[in-house]
Amino acid sequence: MSEPMTLELTQQQRDLVLEGLRYIRSSRRFEFREPLNPQNERRDADLRLIAELMGQLDPASAATAPSQA
Repeated sequence: MSEPMTLELTQQQRDLVLEGLRYIRSSRRFEFREPLNPQNERRDADLRLIAELMGQLDPASAATAPSQA
């Protein structure tokens, strides 16, 4: 794992980062996949990482986040 980094964000910057993460999460979640192919591990790992990062930026919404499936 890489070294942790501290970043100071204004409320507006944090909201913008969260909006971008939601966009990326939707893009990964709904990208085209062959129905007969097995589960894509990279996609699943990306979705878990995005959810983790969103939880760090907004802990209150992490508990109510929808499933990643």
